Amino acid sequence: MGIKNKLTIIEIWQMNLDVAKTKNSRILSSRFQGLIFIVIATLFWGGSASIAKILMSSRYDTLIIAQTRTSISFILLAVFFLCKNSKIFKISLSDLPKFAILGVVGIAITNYAYYFTIKESSVSTAILIQYTAPVWILLYSIAIARSEKLNKWKVLSPLFALSGCFFVVTSASFTNISLKGWATITGPVSAFTYAYQILAKKHLLKKYSIWTVLIYAFGFAGFFWLIINPPGHILAKGYVLNDWAIFLLFAITSILIPHTAFAAGLRLLSASVASIISTLEPVFAIVIAFFILGEMLTFVQLIGAVFIIFGIILIQISNHFKN
Repeated sequence: MGIKNKLTIIEIWQMNLDVAKTKNSRILSSRFQGLIFIVIATLFWGGSASIAKILMSSRYDTLIIAQTRTSISFILLAVFFLCKNSKIFKISLSDLPKFAILGVVGIAITNYAYYFTIKESSVSTAILIQYTAPVWILLYSIAIARSEKLNKWKVLSPLFALSGCFFVVTSASFTNISLKGWATITGPVSAFTYAYQILAKKHLLKKYSIWTVLIYAFGFAGFFWLIINPPGHILAKGYVLNDWAIFLLFAITSILIPHTAFAAGLRLLSASVASIISTLEPVFAIVIAFFILGEMLTFVQLIGAVFIIFGIILIQISNHFKN
């Protein structure tokens, strides 16, 4: 009888162990998928930086590029789901202000503040300030939302990622960092609003599909841009069919694809982890600029890329121990 009971206990223990292993493997698989989605998003964002530089150096101003890529993305999604699945548009009226703030503050103002900082200071300054967002997200998640716990990995990870960003965008030269005039305001604003964008998306994705969140966010951002730059001003520019084809392609590659991939990754990862992985964007940006624009790629920048990747590995280690 004792032997039979012992075997039963062993069998139960083995079954529980198998269930735990299966659960852990699923968690690790979903986190890996989340990592891949965020990397895809940062790849497209990094590549779009070179494309934007080419466009802005020609006949297109910053405002029209920022406006059309958001508005066109909204139109594409809205038309598609109106024809295929109108249920995507169903939301609670109480959540409408959340979508409005996400679209206006999280997307439109983030883009405007970021581009304004580039114009008034430098690309290096704008990127470096905006990518302090992981720090603010982590502080919010630990101190206010209490959705995460502080550990040494979560201290070291953003430290390496931000240090890597500094090396990547400045080549370790402080002379490339300059804040003056309104950029002293728009720089930090771009970081805080970018952090808000990630946190707000994470919150809404718990209740709504990726497409619902993106449609309403892009819609409110597009409406905001129409107030800033009405259709009459756009028509006065005299853009032809080729121009709109360029705007369409840029909208798909710089907004629609990366935002969709980022939202998909954000569903599977915490906001702090997703934001730290997103610091890969400047790495992709400098590598793509090297091949497309012929810009210089220094040894210090490569060291910075290694730092960022190491920071991402550390946050994955943190998740592993948590698991």
